[in-house]
Amino acid sequence: MLTMPDFANLRKALLCQGEPAYVPPLEYHIDKPIKSQFLGREAKTLDDEVEFFLRAGYDFVPILFGMRLTLVQRALQAAEQGEGKGHMKRAEARYSANQPQTSTRFWAEESVGLIPDSAAFADFDWPDPDQYNYHDIRRFGELLPNEAKVIPAVGYIFAAAWMLVGFERFCIDLAEGGDLASRVIHRIGEIHYRVVKNLLDFECVGAIAMPDDMAYTHSLMVRPEVLRRHVFPWHKKIGELVRSRDLPYLFHCDGCYAPVIDDLIECGYNAIHPCEPASFDIVDLKRRYGGRLCLCGNINLDSTLTRGTPADVEEEVKKRIRTVGPGGGYCCGSSNSVTEYVPFGNYLAMLDATKKHGKYPITL
Repeated sequence: MLTMPDFANLRKALLCQGEPAYVPPLEYHIDKPIKSQFLGREAKTLDDEVEFFLRAGYDFVPILFGMRLTLVQRALQAAEQGEGKGHMKRAEARYSANQPQTSTRFWAEESVGLIPDSAAFADFDWPDPDQYNYHDIRRFGELLPNEAKVIPAVGYIFAAAWMLVGFERFCIDLAEGGDLASRVIHRIGEIHYRVVKNLLDFECVGAIAMPDDMAYTHSLMVRPEVLRRHVFPWHKKIGELVRSRDLPYLFHCDGCYAPVIDDLIECGYNAIHPCEPASFDIVDLKRRYGGRLCLCGNINLDSTLTRGTPADVEEEVKKRIRTVGPGGGYCCGSSNSVTEYVPFGNYLAMLDATKKHGKYPITL
């Protein structure tokens, strides 16, 4: 039996509008083996996605859109053509001790990308923002009850730019005052602005998430001034579009981006994800930004979720809810995503503990 969703409860948490009825669970990505094990069959259709997320207790279904999706598709195409093509690293292995199957993962090459110069920029097959698969959004709208919504994750801007140019070439161009990096960022920004504009025409879309990884564990990948000059204007422009529809605007970035959190607020973001424990003290974030930013995630993927026991997971969830939940503005979830190497019992423990201990008022 499907759990009855309540997107209004999630919206209240994301917008920091006081205490909702319960701490909402939130994940942008859950690996297919986890979803398949939960359903008891292979998760492979949009119907399966809806059934999984509603049965698991989420108030929404996430979907990947934009240049990040394009990069994944290009990497898969390159893999079919053979190793070494497409400027992407590729490895197939068994990543989980809990699952027998292997999977393929991709990493962007750091030195050279698909657009190393102006000629490659001119020749690049840029995606048409009006030709993405909006049919899936429409289908989700048909499948979901009115109490649930879709949250498209429309990424990246900074991350897609350096992946396309190659990080070394990207940084050299910025340092030497070239225009290649800025032109690529501008083109990606234009694409994403149009994509978001199109997505907002769908009534089933309840929020927009913008993943844009720009940080290492302890620092930004580039100086804040680079982001302020080239990247954040696009985040803000898209944010103005989202906020004009009165929808929550969510930012995802792994690592530590503390020097630019105020910039993110200026861009219009309502929530940040995933607040990695190695990068942030989430209690300090709550003290500094509570009421202005909803904090999402923080259940440790590096240790508790992957190497702990279900009891360890429950204890960490209780601690997060006790220390960050009061007053609202917290969504519980992993500190990155639910990967295939998370023991299934630990994932269930996170869901169960959130439901068990997350009712307001918090009395832990």
